[in-house]
Amino acid sequence: MNEDEFSRFVQYYRIDFDPNILCIQKPKEQIRKFFDALYERNYSTMKKIREDQAKTYGERVNLGLFHNKLLSFIVSVPFFSENQKKWKSDFEKIEINKEVYDDYELAIFYCMAGYDQIWNLKGKEAQVLLGEALRYARLSDSLKVEALSLLWLGQFAIDEKNLFEGLRLTRKAKDLFFESHQFNRIIDAEIQTACFLEKMNQYAEALSLLDRLENSAKIKPNQEIVNQRIWIAFQQREYEKACRLIEENRTPDTILDGNFGLLPMGYFLLRKKEKAMEQLIVMLPYAKDPWTKAGLNLVVDLVRDRRKNIHRTLKTLKHQSELRRKQDIYQFLLGCVIRSRQESIQKADLNALRELVEWQKEWIEIESGH
Repeated sequence: MNEDEFSRFVQYYRIDFDPNILCIQKPKEQIRKFFDALYERNYSTMKKIREDQAKTYGERVNLGLFHNKLLSFIVSVPFFSENQKKWKSDFEKIEINKEVYDDYELAIFYCMAGYDQIWNLKGKEAQVLLGEALRYARLSDSLKVEALSLLWLGQFAIDEKNLFEGLRLTRKAKDLFFESHQFNRIIDAEIQTACFLEKMNQYAEALSLLDRLENSAKIKPNQEIVNQRIWIAFQQREYEKACRLIEENRTPDTILDGNFGLLPMGYFLLRKKEKAMEQLIVMLPYAKDPWTKAGLNLVVDLVRDRRKNIHRTLKTLKHQSELRRKQDIYQFLLGCVIRSRQESIQKADLNALRELVEWQKEWIEIESGH
């Protein structure tokens, strides 16, 4: 409708509408500013934009309506796992009005939506959405959106076990981060590369990469590098080293972060059951989610040799690992159970032997990707 018709429309229905054309500029600027802050890991700016956006909710309807919807969507990422119905509704409201946004805004929209969908275990929407983000990023000449889309496509490939393609995408992302001298993001790409190398059992190469990161003058060590070192130590059965790394680097606030929660299992594998129980007593009160609780309870079951409990706890862990994309950790914990049972099983115990065979079969299926 034309301007006069629209004016009569809002008056008739008593819509509190602000006709100021400048209302569209603020959300457009905030969308760009938020994405730049995300790219640069500028969390203080991201927090401020989130707070400002929350304050403007419910203001008069204006010409910035659609861009405010987009801003609200991207500042809420990631939230897919929290409210999937709301996510779908918000996504569709933006996508149905695509013609309102420019190519750069659509690139940001699909990039953030694709990142959110990485946690959707029911489909492969992340791949499609990040592919759209790449298309719009190239139309708008946005290296930042292209780089993050490639990085997150690589991250998606880790769980899809498409390792060589994921590694290629991650290295392309790293090249773009170098072009913009974005060292905070280079470390993301390098750590993601280390993850691929670990999954390919290239532990020496992964450790060499982590060493180069820590020796870099421009990139300081962070917790994620320590996490990777802990995981490699466990994979190489260097349990003493893994436990030492956890003890030296965790704090009361990070007691269950990343791979720090594997400390009790590390002590159990070292046959230090008393130390394992000491750690469990400290850590269990901090365990709030089903995945973490089940992982710690598995060590309790192993230490106390609760055979029936182990079987039940493993079922819970398997279910939770599928929900959280933690199949690699579940496989590791299953391997710990198998190793423990192999050491203690009696050959005359046929039921225990059958159970062991089933666990070994399951471990092999996970390893082969079936």
